[in-house]
Order: sequence, then structure tokens, then C-alpha cells
Amino acid sequence: MSEASVQQYSGESPEARFLSELDTGSAKIQQCSSCGKKFFQPRTHCPHCSSEHYSWVPLTMAGVLHSFTNLPAQRERAAYNVVLVDMEDGFRMMSTCPGMELDMHSIGMQLRGRVDHDSVPPRIVFGTPA
Repeated sequence: MSEASVQQYSGESPEARFLSELDTGSAKIQQCSSCGKKFFQPRTHCPHCSSEHYSWVPLTMAGVLHSFTNLPAQRERAAYNVVLVDMEDGFRMMSTCPGMELDMHSIGMQLRGRVDHDSVPPRIVFGTPA
């Protein structure tokens, strides 16, 4: 890892950096320069070793459905789901699978993330791999 790619917390909000990357269509996460583990949600220190030295690396966008819940429609809000995805990068991410019907047979299904620019702010949502 080059010296230029390693960042020490300098007051820039890690969440602002994450959202800025999503605005450009790129999903990047932090990787600790001390222990090498990748982590998400954006934060100032590694949750594994507490180091404040990290770099921003591309998110693989691939994972496996760990759990889900289907939420019914209410008033003007359409039905939707909330999912927990075990990411190949080594952490679990909460999101949604828009337009997908999930049931107990869906657990363990391979998923692929994408940046949803229709949401404000942009977010990562999941679907089946192409």
C-alpha cells in the first residue's frame, strides 16, 4: 500500500467521504492500514484494532443474503424489504432488495450491490447477480 493512499483521520467526516464516492457512482469502504481488515459503516477508527490509519478501497459489491424481513405497505408507502447481507469484504451490511420477493428459500442467495442514485442521498441496494 503506497504512502499516498493511507489516510489518517484529519477531520474529514468518513461518512461524507463515503457519500461523496457514492455520488460519483463508486462504492468505497475503509481498510485498516494496521490490521488489514475492511470495515463498514464509515468511521474514524478501525473497529477491530482501533487504529486511525486507513485507506479507501473499492467495495466488491458481492455478498450472500443472511437475513431479511418483508414490511407490508402502509398508507402511501409501498411494501419493501430490509436485508442483512454478508459481504465478501468480511462484514455484514443492511440494505434492501427493491422489487424482489424474498422468502425463507432466499437465505443464502448470492446478491450483487449497485449504487441507487434515485435515493437521496445515494445508497447501496441489492439484487441477484446478472
